This record gives sequence, structure tokens and C-alpha cells, in this order.
Amino acid sequence: MTNLKPKPTTEAERIEDGLRLLEAVHRCRELGWRTVTVDRLVRIANDDAKAMPPNPATAPKSKRGTHYA
Repeated sequence: MTNLKPKPTTEAERIEDGLRLLEAVHRCRELGWRTVTVDRLVRIANDDAKAMPPNPATAPKSKRGTHYA
């Protein structure tokens, strides 16, 4: 399992992390994903660009559904 990096020290960094996680959850919902793993959320919080779900507007049909979170 991925380890969470240390908590951001400034308010702006904490807000940025929260908004990034919120965007990821919204993308997952738009793609029809029913679950999101804690490991994926930790990777997103750690700024791993590959962990971010694809943009629903441009995502291929193969990424839609319930099997990719």
C-alpha cells in the first residue's frame, strides 16, 4: 500500500490537495465508477498524475463502467 506524504503545512497546499481529491471523486462519478480505492486516493493526494481518473469528456468508452476504480 502507498504511504501518504506528510500533511501540507500551509492552508493553500491543504486546499489544493482537497480540491484535487474532490475533482478525482467527481470524475469517478461521471465515469460511472462505483468505488475508488484508498490506494488511488493516497496516490492522488501525493500528486501522482497517473492515479488521476481520465477526464470524462475525453475518456474512451473502455474506461467507463464499474471495473476501473
